[in-house]
Amino acid sequence: MSGLSLQGVVFDVDGVLFDTERLTNQTWLAVGTEMGWPQIGEHYLEFVGQNRTDAFQRMTDLFGPEFPREEFMRRCSGQNQARMEREGVPMKPGVVELLDFLKDQKIPMALATSTGRERTLRRMEMTGLGPYFSAIITGDQVVHSKPDPEIYQLACRALGTDPAQTIAIEDSRNGILSAHTAGMKVIMVPDMIPPTPELDALLFQRCASLLEVRDFLSPQLNLE
Repeated sequence: MSGLSLQGVVFDVDGVLFDTERLTNQTWLAVGTEMGWPQIGEHYLEFVGQNRTDAFQRMTDLFGPEFPREEFMRRCSGQNQARMEREGVPMKPGVVELLDFLKDQKIPMALATSTGRERTLRRMEMTGLGPYFSAIITGDQVVHSKPDPEIYQLACRALGTDPAQTIAIEDSRNGILSAHTAGMKVIMVPDMIPPTPELDALLFQRCASLLEVRDFLSPQLNLE
């Protein structure tokens, strides 16, 4: 299909722009073991795409009210950020190439991440990616996180785009359900969560990398 009418692109962050899901999974396993709750690390993928409020509720559902949610998240967040401050934020291959391509085509871009605003802005500062984005919607701005469509609805509203003519780039089941329910076209770039027939049925396209996303979009936009 050619001649795609594309008004905007909204990116998930962790697992799409940044190769941070593996880092966070490692941290959850280590901190959970240190605190005597090794099972929390085994459930990490269930939490991908959730904001703090929904993650806390899920922890209570899984492990009961005695699970030390605040302390666990405080330790994990602190260790993750300290590691990135030391080593830098690991970026996925093709991030800058895809963002430059969309910028050159004058296609507005936004972020829709379940991470909080302070940490998100710090990572944008550390990587220099902030100026690419017209809007940044974070997990502390919504009542319900992915798979609820609220965060993607807010992102499209902030861009002033029609969801049906806006692409979401996602890696997780929660994120794909969120964007699809918001009425968007979804491109999946798998990270830790593998594609399934259920997810494939919801996708506009599945790409192996962000560079493949660029190469997929170029002919759709009637470009050489």
